[in-house]
Amino acid sequence: MRIINLLPKKRQKEIRYVKFLNGLFLVMWISLASFAVVFILQFMAKAYLQGRLSSVEREIEQLKQQVNKQDNAQIKAEIVNINNKILDSKNLAESSPKWSKVLKAFAVLPPDGVRINSFNVDPAEKVVTIRGFAPTRELAIELYDIIKADSENFYNVNYPLENLVKATDVSFYYKFYIRESLLK
Repeated sequence: MRIINLLPKKRQKEIRYVKFLNGLFLVMWISLASFAVVFILQFMAKAYLQGRLSSVEREIEQLKQQVNKQDNAQIKAEIVNINNKILDSKNLAESSPKWSKVLKAFAVLPPDGVRINSFNVDPAEKVVTIRGFAPTRELAIELYDIIKADSENFYNVNYPLENLVKATDVSFYYKFYIRESLLK
């Protein structure tokens, strides 16, 4: 079957333009509708993602606070432990006498030829006990006299008689006290 259009050419042209215009309006409406749908979907996706983001940020903050509490507790415990050790060391250093001064004060006293074999200190009593060897009795007596003469650092030197028994190759023993000023 064949369709014959009997309308004038001008009118036929108008009808084509109208159909074309209707087609353009249809495309425009479909485009606008699709843009609107995409815009609404993007807006909803953005709102959902922002809500999810804030939820995740809250969870992260809670986890950070929880971890910080645990880490802080552990770090604080370590700091307290280290501070206690430092305080113990400081207290021990302050409470213990300074024995190096005692050794320096005594080291210059023995005369040449006298050998000190043991140098023992009783910190509680502040007593020094020395044992040694002198080639002669006179050197052992001289060491006693020198220690006794250093009354600024030492006092109450005992004088055991067994130090005088032999004239040569004398093994001696002395016990004396340390002045408090030497221990500071």
